[in-house]
Amino acid sequence: MDNLATKKNKEVIQSKLMIQVFDEQGSYPFRSLDFSNKIVFEMFDYTLRTPLEKADAFSQLLKVPFEWNLWILPVTEKTLAYQQAIPELKSAALLDMLSSIKDTIQRDRTFIITTLQQIKSIAKFCKNLGFTLKNLEQRELENIRVSY
Repeated sequence: MDNLATKKNKEVIQSKLMIQVFDEQGSYPFRSLDFSNKIVFEMFDYTLRTPLEKADAFSQLLKVPFEWNLWILPVTEKTLAYQQAIPELKSAALLDMLSSIKDTIQRDRTFIITTLQQIKSIAKFCKNLGFTLKNLEQRELENIRVSY
């Protein structure tokens, strides 16, 4: 199934990317995923891009010539735990200030789901755009709960 996305100039891009947002409070989306022929990577953007730069990078993802899925899950987690996972010093410093004010943070976690045959090409494309990818174990994924 092809998705359609439009750019500012109304150019239509045929995309093989399927985006799914999970918003059912308390659900565990990965518990229903068949892991026998899928691989999952979490995608991070530690680049401190402006919103327009992020939108541009995201629109580039629509050009990946393979069928793949991007899952977006809203979560609530400890600010300190999220801060410690960030390798980029400026971003971590901003969260350090936030953690002194707020104990938890709400954020969207973004996951790439694809086949073993396609992951190398998709990962290379994402890394060239500045995204950081992390492979997670099935057990970790199945414990991720939608919360906002």
